[in-house]
Amino acid sequence: MMKSIFASSVFLILISQLAFSHLESFSFYMQNGRTLYVGGSGPGNYTSIQEAIFAAEDGDTIFVYDDSSPYEEYIYIWKNIRLIGENRDTTIIKLDRGKLVWVEKVKWFEMRGFTIKNGATVPAGALSLFSCRNVKIDNCNFFNNFYSGILVDYSSNVKISNCNFVWNLASIDIYYSFYTKISRCNFSYAVACIITSYSIANLISECNFSNNSGGIWLENSILSKIHHCNFINNQQHAYFINSFLNFWDRNYWDRPRLLPKPIMGKISFYKITIPWINFDWHPLMKPYKW
Repeated sequence: MMKSIFASSVFLILISQLAFSHLESFSFYMQNGRTLYVGGSGPGNYTSIQEAIFAAEDGDTIFVYDDSSPYEEYIYIWKNIRLIGENRDTTIIKLDRGKLVWVEKVKWFEMRGFTIKNGATVPAGALSLFSCRNVKIDNCNFFNNFYSGILVDYSSNVKISNCNFVWNLASIDIYYSFYTKISRCNFSYAVACIITSYSIANLISECNFSNNSGGIWLENSILSKIHHCNFINNQQHAYFINSFLNFWDRNYWDRPRLLPKPIMGKISFYKITIPWINFDWHPLMKPYKW
């Protein structure tokens, strides 16, 4: 019996490691087309982002100048395009109640160089990705959004990197999605930074979580890997419910640690709840710098 359990455990660990190795090899398949311009003073430039999206074709790039910022509009994207801001701190998409950036059923999409702020779209995100594949969000700020900064819903191969999340109720929500990779992002002053539900292969690395009510929350998810992150001054760094094959490795947890760091969680089925524990077996002695 014990040999069978041990063999099963080893098999699951090997399979999960192979899965992570395969996922890291995922790539983006993007096309190259025209460049359309929004704002600025050039002849033929568009006055709104949505106007440029209507005119764009698959493979086009929309470049948004910051001198016409803030852009106060509802943005709907259903085309395979790049949306590039001139400067992430000064190219601002200012949302309001009921306004959001909605991306739906694209085969690839890239967005970088924006600040997205003041969204109020419960339960969606200021930037909502629905049924999308091969999405890259890079070098953006998400500020003061209610409910979340980014919603990843029924999507796969989404990569979020080099972004700042400040004063969002929830920073990133991941639902029913496969392979969401979050790297080199900063999270602060959130009720919850990253929430996963019914998702597979969430990879979170080289991120800072500081001064939040909650850091990472895994729920009904499997194959989550969290490594080289810094958890500092959060009320609760991490928690999990019914989530299995999680890997926590080489994170910094508020202070130097010689012993493995326990991460508390629970397993619930029917009316039974069992406390459960994961471990970061190699916690760092000092904050990780990348």
